[in-house]
Amino acid sequence: MTPIVSEEYKEKKRQEILQSAHVCFAEKGFEASTVDDIVAHSGLSKGAIYNYFKSKDEIYLALMEGQTNNSGSEFAKAIAERKTALDKLNYLFEAYQDNDPNDEENKGQAIVHFEFRLYSTRNPKLKKVLTDRYKDFFVSLLTRIINEGQIAGEFNKELDPGIYADIFWGMVSGVTLQATILEDYQYKHILREMQTMFLEKLKL
Repeated sequence: MTPIVSEEYKEKKRQEILQSAHVCFAEKGFEASTVDDIVAHSGLSKGAIYNYFKSKDEIYLALMEGQTNNSGSEFAKAIAERKTALDKLNYLFEAYQDNDPNDEENKGQAIVHFEFRLYSTRNPKLKKVLTDRYKDFFVSLLTRIINEGQIAGEFNKELDPGIYADIFWGMVSGVTLQATILEDYQYKHILREMQTMFLEKLKL
């Protein structure tokens, strides 16, 4: 008789696989890492891993979903505590300044993130998943805040919130990428300057 496995047990094993994959991806890169590497790190069999995930791509997408959900919850709580749209945007800029990819604990994650994004350009299904995630979470979040500021009279009503949402994430992605590939890149200083220019433009 096949033993009954609880949902709690399955989720625990799933998280163990994801944690091991995160370590492997950060150390070796996404494309260089193999399922065998994850097997070696986790101590689970390859069959056990394939019981939870069909592929390495699926493992990364699950990692990304978990990170987005965690960030979403953190952002939602912090944003709800701030009264004005300007305060909310300042909070987001400051949150990314604190997530400096020059810091060792953030660098591996940033590198894997960009590596996977480039990898996805050769896979239409993955590209769609990343595009949908970007629009549904990241662009939507900024669009709501900017629109709120326009209604409250904080921001110029003639500006397109969707365009400025794209500009915000383009700035954040750009400085993060530069910091991962350039030595002594002044990530925080440059992002603060971008913050000043972006907010001044919104308020014109």
